[in-house]
Amino acid sequence: MVGRYLIQNATVISVDAAIGIVRNCDVLIEHGIITAVAQNLPTSADLTIIDATDAIVSPGFVDTHRHTWQTQLRTITSDYVLSDYVVNIRNIYGSCYTPHDAYLGNYCGALESIDNGITYLVDHSHIMNSPDHADAAVKGLQDSKIRAVFCYGLYENPAWEGSSVNKEQEIKNPKWRWDDARRIREKYFKSNQPTDLLRFGFAPAEIERGTLAEAIDEVEFGRSLGSAVITGHVAMGKYDRGAHIVRNFEQRNILGPDLLFSHCATLHDDELEAVKKNGVSLSSTPDTELQMGMGHPIAFKAHKHGCVASIGIDITSNNPADMFQQMRLLLQAQRHLDNEKHAVRLPKVSQRCEEVLEMATIGGAAAVGLQDVIGSITPGKRADLLITRCDSTRMTPVHDPVAALVLYANAFDIDTVFIDGELVKHKGLLTGVDWPKVRRELCDSAASIMERSKNAPTEEINVAIMQMLQGFAGDGNGTDGA
Repeated sequence: MVGRYLIQNATVISVDAAIGIVRNCDVLIEHGIITAVAQNLPTSADLTIIDATDAIVSPGFVDTHRHTWQTQLRTITSDYVLSDYVVNIRNIYGSCYTPHDAYLGNYCGALESIDNGITYLVDHSHIMNSPDHADAAVKGLQDSKIRAVFCYGLYENPAWEGSSVNKEQEIKNPKWRWDDARRIREKYFKSNQPTDLLRFGFAPAEIERGTLAEAIDEVEFGRSLGSAVITGHVAMGKYDRGAHIVRNFEQRNILGPDLLFSHCATLHDDELEAVKKNGVSLSSTPDTELQMGMGHPIAFKAHKHGCVASIGIDITSNNPADMFQQMRLLLQAQRHLDNEKHAVRLPKVSQRCEEVLEMATIGGAAAVGLQDVIGSITPGKRADLLITRCDSTRMTPVHDPVAALVLYANAFDIDTVFIDGELVKHKGLLTGVDWPKVRRELCDSAASIMERSKNAPTEEINVAIMQMLQGFAGDGNGTDGA
């Protein structure tokens, strides 16, 4: 319910340089908007009071790269390299999803996000097996009440006997997704304004897999639809095919602030300069990048170049939708890398906790063009915020509240989540969600996907992918991204 709330006696980590960190502080929320941040704000009878003594108020996390539909595939890819992922997730399980599976994947994936303090996500949605899948994926996000951008993906999950992909449709009209993306934009996203809870975005099939001309055509098509965000996988470490999309786009004046590139570990310095100059944003996904050979996360390097750097979860088939986990991994991996580069010990840490917290909040907001709407506890912004309790064994005592969030807290410490001024988690529970019922549906969906996957021509798919990856070391061959 959206109304008037007064959060009292909190430690406020505003991520706003003008406000800073304020202890024993109150936050006033009125009809979806943060209207005041100060000590001892006045109360009134029409305010709902939330006592945040021994708690931290901070901005909601912003996840800038997620394939949300993969919720039913949790734990499957945890020992995979990228080629395993491409074979199984992108060419087998993805083809098994029905529209209802796509709905549940997005709905439950968004609920998982909210439960873990993620109030905004970029849904790079490459589960468009049919127009019904697209409708279902949008509805899943809508029903969850998360703030998000739904990026319609052109990727073609392969059709095989027993899959949920219409082979005849793929043959007769291989570009049907282009028309369907336009339909989805017109049906659900007539406004598409920055303050809208759910916005339309676009995701090329695989921006580095085809020709440069194809990549440009797909980006320009996304722009013709008025996409809030256009996102794609680029420069992926050992899988970098030498396409240099950023360099080539810069030479042709294609780069712009609507572009959000994920992974990006092997971008060259001239490309980072182009990213900075043109307002392009980057998303690092530490878990998958470090595990799957996609290179060391570029976030801190990009940030030092003056680029907009943010953090994504990527795939919950591999790791949970947990921004705490990604912040820690990104920060400590970078500290280790910096230490190893020096012959003598460093006199102080190379990166601080506050830097990675900014990437997970205001940095993510800037990456999707919403730095004036969300990302900090600032009067006038939409009320997307967390109340994290500091009374558990892991959170007692708290001398440094930023360090507590980055290195100590987890989802169980999150008492309350507001999105657009609405309570979507309170007293540790998701509001308006019958989780036992939803969980049963999700488990049934996962079981049905696994059953259909038994029909996949696994050996044939594996051979084709291995041939594609043969000799792959930046020699011009291509692959799919995560």
